[in-house]
Amino acid sequence: MRNPVGVSVRPRLYLNHDIDFDWLRAVEFGRVTEDQPEDRWRPLSATFAYLLDEPEGRVVGFVVEEFPTFDEDDDEVAAIWDPDGPRFDAPLLGLTDATAGEVVLGARSHFAGRDSINRSIFGMATEVEGEDAVERWRHCLEAGDGMAHFALGYTLFELGHHTEAYRHLRHYTELAPMGAWNWCWYGRAAEAIGEVEEARAAYRRAVELEALEDGDETDAAQRLTALGGE
Repeated sequence: MRNPVGVSVRPRLYLNHDIDFDWLRAVEFGRVTEDQPEDRWRPLSATFAYLLDEPEGRVVGFVVEEFPTFDEDDDEVAAIWDPDGPRFDAPLLGLTDATAGEVVLGARSHFAGRDSINRSIFGMATEVEGEDAVERWRHCLEAGDGMAHFALGYTLFELGHHTEAYRHLRHYTELAPMGAWNWCWYGRAAEAIGEVEEARAAYRRAVELEALEDGDETDAAQRLTALGGE
């Protein structure tokens, strides 16, 4: 599909594969699949779902759970081969204007049971602390993994680099808006650099998300009270 000036609007996929969690994430570069609103998903089965940029919006990628045993030829997910369905470019695989099924097959061959490089770096980053962790989280981010914004942000915060931490943590709430801890850490960074009203708003959002059925418990309510926000 092309826009009126002839520029392709097919998602250019960033491929993210983790063998410990048995998943494949194939989404437009700069996006993440974590902490997305429920109405951004279009599931075909219990193990495959398309991700949308907004409710009823453009498909920007997909996720596959249980990737090693995922059967791309199962009738339940037959739509991933539909030539009139969502199409993607996957530069890593040398694929242009491909169906999700073609991307799945290409990814299976490419990764061949190993992690994508970002997940290898992600794992190494979790094994160290302090400035060593910052360096590895930066490498993970440079490898294209948007999830690293969060870990890099809170690691920088704990080292006292509050201004830089604030940038990454604020950005991550834009990428992953349904995570209570994402908003809580953003609030902490905003508070640390003197953006008190912004911090209050972030803590309030964290508290709202905690109240959801599967919301994570944070200390946002206590921090909000300490700021005189409630």
